[in-house]
Amino acid sequence: MHLPPMDWMVEAIRIPSLTYEGNEEIVRFLTPLLEDCGLTVREQRVQENGQTFINLIAFSHAPDSPDLLAFHTHLDTVSFGERQDWTKTGGDPFKLTRVRDRLYGLGSADVKLDFLCKIWAAKHSRPWGRPIALIGSYGEERGLVGAQKLLEAHQVRPKFTLVGEPSELSLVFAHKGHMVYTLRLALSPTGQATRERQWKGKAAHSSTPQLGVNALNKGLTDIFKRGLGIVSLDAGTDTNRIPDRCTATVVDGQTAATTSLFHLFHYFEELNHDFKKRRDNRFNPASSTLSVNRVITRDGALHLSFDVRGLPDLDLYRLQKKIETQVKDWGFETEEFSIDAPLKGRRDSPFMRLASQSLKAAGHKKIVKATKASSTEAALYQQHGSEAIVFGPGVSIGNVHRPNEFNSLSQIRIATRFYTEMMRSRPGAEQDN
Repeated sequence: MHLPPMDWMVEAIRIPSLTYEGNEEIVRFLTPLLEDCGLTVREQRVQENGQTFINLIAFSHAPDSPDLLAFHTHLDTVSFGERQDWTKTGGDPFKLTRVRDRLYGLGSADVKLDFLCKIWAAKHSRPWGRPIALIGSYGEERGLVGAQKLLEAHQVRPKFTLVGEPSELSLVFAHKGHMVYTLRLALSPTGQATRERQWKGKAAHSSTPQLGVNALNKGLTDIFKRGLGIVSLDAGTDTNRIPDRCTATVVDGQTAATTSLFHLFHYFEELNHDFKKRRDNRFNPASSTLSVNRVITRDGALHLSFDVRGLPDLDLYRLQKKIETQVKDWGFETEEFSIDAPLKGRRDSPFMRLASQSLKAAGHKKIVKATKASSTEAALYQQHGSEAIVFGPGVSIGNVHRPNEFNSLSQIRIATRFYTEMMRSRPGAEQDN
C-alpha cells in the first residue's frame, strides 16, 4: 500500500520530459491517475518556441482555500548525456531498472517518482484532513520557469507547501540562491587551417561542482597553455550541470576569442576565491560557487552559460551588475540572466514541527533538518506567502544530473507514508506540535 505501483514508475521514467522539450505526454499519463484519486485537474498551458509546456494542478477544494497544503514536484529532467554512460540501465536512461533496493533511470531521484508517491498517498489518505493540491510543473531545470508562471497567475495560493527534491528524507528549511547567466562573444574568421580537439570530464550537479570534473575548464586550460586560437567551442548540455565533454575547433596562434575567454576565466577564478572567504557551514559546499556549464557556437558567436550558487546573504542582483560591467571590457554581451531567491526558513517553525511528527509517524526514526546547496521552487512559494519545506526520497549529491541516477525503494516507501500523514493532518495541527 505504501509504494506506488511498479508499472506507474516504469511508465513515468519511460516518458521523456527533458526540460527544453514539451511535456504533454507525461501530463497525459498523470492526469487520469490524479482524477482517480477524486481530485479536480486543471492545466496551465504555455507555448514556447512552438512547443507546449503544461503546469498540472490537481486539487481537492478551491485552489485558494484557507489552510491549503500544496505538494509540488517538477516533472522535467535534465538531458541524459551519453547513452553509453548509463551502464546500470543497458544504455537506456528511460528504462527503469531495479537492482535490489535501487531504481535506476533518468528522473528516478530528480524527481518524477516523488510525484507518484504523492498521487499514491492522495489515493490512500482519503478523507483528507485539509484542502490539498498536487502540482506538477515544467521548466524547473532551466530556472524554475514553470513555477514562476504558476504563481504569477495565482493558480494556487497555499498556506503551506512541500516541494519535492531528493533530500534523503531530510526536511530542508533553507537553501542557496541561484543566478544563471548567458554571455555572447562574437567570433572572427581566421582563414587558417583548423583542427579539432576534445576533452572529457565528469558530470555533476552545478550546486556541487567539486564532485565533477569540468571538461570545459579542462579544455580551456589546455588551449591557453598551448597558445591556440578558438574558432568554435562547444561543451555541456544544461545550464545547471557540470559539462563532461568539450569540443573545440582551434588554430595555431591565439585569436581574439582566446584572449577574451582567458580574461573571463581568470576573473571567474578571482570571484570563486573571494567567495571562499565567506563561509556558512550549514551548507555543503559552505561557500558560494560559480561554474561555467555550457558553451554553444552558433551564428558566428559563442554563447556561454554559467551559474552562481549564492549563500542566502549574497546579493545576486548586485553581483550581476558587477559582472555585466566587467565583462564588457573583453567583448562579452549579456544575452540573458535569471535569479532565483534563496529559501530562508526556520528549523523550529510550527510547519517544520508538524512535518517532523508526520515523518516519525511514517516510520522514519532519525529526523534530520537540513539545508540545500541547490535552488528550488520552495523559495518562490515563500515569496508568495507560503511557508515551504523541501523534501523527497533519494540521494542528491553525487547522484542527480549524471548517468546512473537512482532512487531507493525503501525511501520511496517512507516518503509515501509521510505524504499520507501530511494529507491526513487537520488545519491547525501545526500549532499543536
